[in-house]
Amino acid sequence: MKNMDISTILASAIHESKNQVGTLLYQLQGIKGSLSKNDANEKKVTIIEESLKKLNDEWVEYLYLYKLASNGYELHVDTLSIDEFLDDQVFALLASANAKNLELSYQCESDLIGMFDERLMTAVVSTGVYNALRYARSSIQLNAYLEEGFLVISIEDDGEGFSTEEEELDESNTGLGLYFSQLSASAHICNGKEGFLRKEKSSTLSGAKLAIYLPQ
Repeated sequence: MKNMDISTILASAIHESKNQVGTLLYQLQGIKGSLSKNDANEKKVTIIEESLKKLNDEWVEYLYLYKLASNGYELHVDTLSIDEFLDDQVFALLASANAKNLELSYQCESDLIGMFDERLMTAVVSTGVYNALRYARSSIQLNAYLEEGFLVISIEDDGEGFSTEEEELDESNTGLGLYFSQLSASAHICNGKEGFLRKEKSSTLSGAKLAIYLPQ
């Protein structure tokens, strides 16, 4: 009997599951649209909707992870307005933050430009924000700036922050989401420099800071 490639089978199953979640989201949005603003079930439906969106985003990350790990993903680097990119991320994730009564905002220079794969970084930012949603007390902020030839995109919150042990973990001991983020960052190579992640303390919100460094 010929050996089966279990990773390909799992990737196919994830793809089908993602499609099913998309169908459920479409049906749920129809139900949500039929409810009045004062309906007691409206908030419950919103929470279910945001949970399904998170699950859908995770499936997307797993598919990217499979492609990255198997060298089956071709990087598409574009020159982007970072202000517009972060604005899009906040718009897409704001409902999830609102469902937990958290503020989500972004900060960067209006003329900041960066070069990276937009699809990968969208998935990385959503991974960081969903993680921050678990720990933030009231606020999450996306920041972007240039530092020594790298574009830095950070997700910061006002929670308790990373412990010393967590900050020292290598990629083999972190969660799958962070492993995906590290692979996505390191896939970006420019002038001999490779992208990477840093887990730090936020200087603006005093909680955790996940910083993605992308060479420019």
